Amino acid sequence: MVAPEGPKIPSPAPARSALFGVPPAGRRLPGAVRAAVAFGAPALVAVALGHEQQGLMAATGALAVIFGEGQVYRRRVRVIGAAALSLVLTAFAGGLTGELIQTRLAAGGSHWWQLSLVVLMSAVAVAGTFVNSALRLGPPGGFFFVLAAGVGALITGHGVPPGEVALWTAIGGLSALIVGMSAALTRADPPEQRAVTAAAAAVRDYAALDPAAGDTIGARYATAMKVQTAWALLDDARRTDSTDGLVDELTRAQRAFAGALHRDNAADNASDLLFDTGRPAPTPRPTLRYRLLRSVSPDSHAAVSANRIAIATLLAGGLTVALDLGRPDWAVVTVTVLLHQGPDRVRGTYRGVHRIGGTALGLVLFTGLYALEPGPWSLVLILMTLQFAIETFVARNYGLAVVFITALALLMGGGGQYGDMVPVVRDRLVESAIGVLIGLAALWSIDRRAHRRVLLRNDQRVLEALGRLLRLLALPARQRTALPEVRRELEFELMGSTLGAIDAAHNEPEWTRTHWIRHQRIRRLGHHVLAADLYPDSPVDPGLLSGWSRNLAELA
Repeated sequence: MVAPEGPKIPSPAPARSALFGVPPAGRRLPGAVRAAVAFGAPALVAVALGHEQQGLMAATGALAVIFGEGQVYRRRVRVIGAAALSLVLTAFAGGLTGELIQTRLAAGGSHWWQLSLVVLMSAVAVAGTFVNSALRLGPPGGFFFVLAAGVGALITGHGVPPGEVALWTAIGGLSALIVGMSAALTRADPPEQRAVTAAAAAVRDYAALDPAAGDTIGARYATAMKVQTAWALLDDARRTDSTDGLVDELTRAQRAFAGALHRDNAADNASDLLFDTGRPAPTPRPTLRYRLLRSVSPDSHAAVSANRIAIATLLAGGLTVALDLGRPDWAVVTVTVLLHQGPDRVRGTYRGVHRIGGTALGLVLFTGLYALEPGPWSLVLILMTLQFAIETFVARNYGLAVVFITALALLMGGGGQYGDMVPVVRDRLVESAIGVLIGLAALWSIDRRAHRRVLLRNDQRVLEALGRLLRLLALPARQRTALPEVRRELEFELMGSTLGAIDAAHNEPEWTRTHWIRHQRIRRLGHHVLAADLYPDSPVDPGLLSGWSRNLAELA
């Protein structure tokens, strides 16, 4: 074990700030308005036509608008469309399963038939978690698809056929597409511009930090990620030409960040994040096929996350069925929230605390709203307000967002029908507690050292991509046509190495320190190679290539 004075590594945010901090909202207001309008528009029309319950189902499809937030306009239409289609399919599958359960129960069947819904939602959670992690899509992840399956099953219990569940979910998805793309009409303040502005501001804030006043490694990582995100959005928007003003602004910010790293003598900790010469813009993402196939391994972040979520959702859902609490979907959704982001135990524990605390407060809010017995019009307006609040807080403090998510989900699940609220509140709290306890148990007991394998595998992937790239550079220029593709793969693997290192540092800092120097050397070599302007038809300095090859051989 390395002594504490060994290499500095990333540390998780302090519990107090992670649990109770509420960062500034930034530019979330327009997105929150779009989320509320996308849901409310079809629901209000449906209420006007006398289809109250079906109108509420549109909320599930309208969640697709959230997936488009932060995407550049040319990608947003595809992202929202794909999310809407996935929500329709999962809601329809949930509706069919719910219909099967209702039919069996009506015929005198056992409540154990509810296990079929648990299996369906677990399968959706596993698939959504794996794909989201493999493609590195980021928030909101696969959580809403699990929710769609549960809501679809629930709505059929109120007499809505599965076909109508799918239809109204699709109507909500169409509303999401229209509302989500509305910002493109004016093209004012496009996402890539906001990302560059945020990256430049993060660099200025980092440069203003006093390195002697405390550990700045967390700020280094956060700043580098914002710069990387800004480059990715510029590429998505096809705005990487050097004459573009945004490219110039981001390049200057990147060079300023490099200067701040030199000022802090941070080469041992941060130059692996962003090579300090201000290298050219990062390359586009690798192909969909490459990203999915590279994760088909028991040691990948995607596989580790999916395996844990499979075990935990089946256990939590099965236990709620055994206790005959009536809503196994609630426990499955709770587990999914805790585990869908991966093997970081510290952040997962924070989300568990947020979930149980937010659910308890959300039940209080639900009780107050439920007691008012709002009519169809009032109910839709309340749900629009809750949707607005969710989008406002979900990226700032998940615990606050859960307060509104809980109230919204329970009001939707009731379909505007009111009765004794005591068993509803009691059972939802018990189901949430079961989900949190099993989720945390899975996080801390199942494959406890998975973060080690993930980091070592990601570093090995960097070495393999480097080997392919160096072998290509040794060939005659006419045989290097695959060079841009391999550079994309190397850049992608370097980012995976950073993410794996952060997870490992949070979960097991002592072990991570023993591997940190080699990890840094691997990443530094990768960024040195990427920093060179390598093109298929450009000559390569034989001495430089030889030095890279020697370093690779030592590390491998």
